[in-house]
Amino acid sequence: MQEKLLIIQTESSVIKTFEAVLGSEYKLIVKNDGLEAIDWLEKGNHTDLIIADAGMPYLNSVDFIKELRSNIAHRNTPILILSDLDKVTERNLYIHAGATDFTIKPLSKSQLKQRIRQLLGKSTIDSQDVLLAS
Repeated sequence: MQEKLLIIQTESSVIKTFEAVLGSEYKLIVKNDGLEAIDWLEKGNHTDLIIADAGMPYLNSVDFIKELRSNIAHRNTPILILSDLDKVTERNLYIHAGATDFTIKPLSKSQLKQRIRQLLGKSTIDSQDVLLAS
C-alpha cells in the first residue's frame, strides 16, 4: 500500500511538479490551504506525511502546525515546511511550533525525495537531480 502525503500548496505549477516527482511512489492528497487540510483530517482521514508551503493562505503555517499538534490523532504526523526564506528565526519558529523539518525552495528532486524518505523512516538516494522550483 502506498504511503499517503498531504500536500498543502496553492501554485498549480508546484503541484504538477510534486505529482511528477512523487506521484508514482506515493498517494498524493492536495489541499489549497491549512483550513482545507485541517477539515480533511478532522473528517477521519489519515496521512503519513504533510508537506506544507510556509506561505499558505487563510491559516498561517504556525497556527496550522499548532492546531495539528493539539489533536492526538495527528500529534506525531511528520510535517515538512517549504519556504522561500532562509532565516534562522523563521526556521526556529516552525520547529518550535512542532514542524518536523524545514527546507528552503527551490530544492532538487533528489533532495525532496531524500527528505521524505528520512521523515518516513526510510533512507535511499535517488540519482536523478532536477530542480523543484517555487
